[in-house]
Amino acid sequence: ILVEKVADAPVAVAQAAVNEGWDSYAAAGRAVRETISNAIPGAPGDLKHALQFRAKLVATLRARRSAGELEAEVAPALPPDARHEKTADRIRSAAGLFPRSWIESANRIPLRVAARDRDGWGGTYYPAGYDGRRESFIDAWEFSTALHEYVHHIQHAEPALQALFADLHRARTAGDPILQLDGYLRGIVGRKDKYIDPYFGREYDGDYDGPLEVITRTYQTLLADIRGITRAHDLLRDDPGLADLAIGTLMRYDP
Repeated sequence: ILVEKVADAPVAVAQAAVNEGWDSYAAAGRAVRETISNAIPGAPGDLKHALQFRAKLVATLRARRSAGELEAEVAPALPPDARHEKTADRIRSAAGLFPRSWIESANRIPLRVAARDRDGWGGTYYPAGYDGRRESFIDAWEFSTALHEYVHHIQHAEPALQALFADLHRARTAGDPILQLDGYLRGIVGRKDKYIDPYFGREYDGDYDGPLEVITRTYQTLLADIRGITRAHDLLRDDPGLADLAIGTLMRYDP
């Protein structure tokens, strides 16, 4: 009953009612997911259903969380290059899918972006403070990668948000070994769990360590097509618990 009430409550009321654990955010997210899903014909594993779900979720974020009302502050790399400007535009478009309060937080850290030297779907994020950097830096090409890397920027600005996804990962993979991830370059390791792609469970070792890709790949999958392929239906069908955490934080988490 509380979850149902929280799903429609103002954010401040909901945050007072829901504790700070990832499972509580996921419970609130489940209520939102089921409400949206039940209003759409078909099953969550259906591609058409998933695309409509995404559209309704974004509309809900714009109506209830002021998504798209604040532009990401992005500076293209120097020297001036039209490709860098396009990457900056992709970052701004990606930021428009997230709550206003998240963008306010991310904007406190200067961000510069560039297009990759070659066409492709890969990207890189270097956080401010890494290797003495005064600003964060994103190197990306197409939209879904720009979104993925921008989520790293949000993650850097909001460690408490990152911690929710890290805690879910640790709860799900407790006792599992770190292994080479199938289908990825040698040295890319993590705990595989039941993620729809092993990369979700990638873990880093160093100054910025831990499971840093759970949050990025989840939002990338839920809100964008990866390399032109929609996998939102796979996430909603095969890993609804992770989708619930993503939706619950989108609807409830504030810095």
